[in-house]
Amino acid sequence: MAFRCFLMMAACWSCLGCRTAARSNSQDPAPSASDPPATRAQAQSAASNTVVYAYYFHQTFRCMSCQMMEETAARAIEEHFGPQIKTGQVVWMPVNIDKAEGKVLRQQFGAQATDLVLARVQNGVCKESKKLEELAGLMDRPESFSKYLVDEIVAYLSSAQKG
Repeated sequence: MAFRCFLMMAACWSCLGCRTAARSNSQDPAPSASDPPATRAQAQSAASNTVVYAYYFHQTFRCMSCQMMEETAARAIEEHFGPQIKTGQVVWMPVNIDKAEGKVLRQQFGAQATDLVLARVQNGVCKESKKLEELAGLMDRPESFSKYLVDEIVAYLSSAQKG
């Protein structure tokens, strides 16, 4: 029992280390004026459509908790939005904030490591975005985690159909 508590505390501390390191790197050099090539290509292919992006921000080094959060989010999105993923209406995109492309998106959305941001892009322009700050607190309840994430994506898809 004591060993389990120790492991849980170690996982939490290492995850806090990920967040602390991400904040300490917040003085990154300004990004270039152009978007990252992958983002530009996806925006062009979806220029006439509305796309909901689910960006998961992470660093190159990730603790077990950070990896588990990414895997849980990816699984929930794939299970609930398979048809929308195939048509390009929903895009799951892990973003490494230690790379140049990731720095651009990180600054655009004010994201830190382990943040998941939804963005509704219409005709190549980001119309709205939201950082899903409650996700980290739901990691110990996978059903609640998935429900919250899925509900938020459904809301973005619904607002795309209205607007």
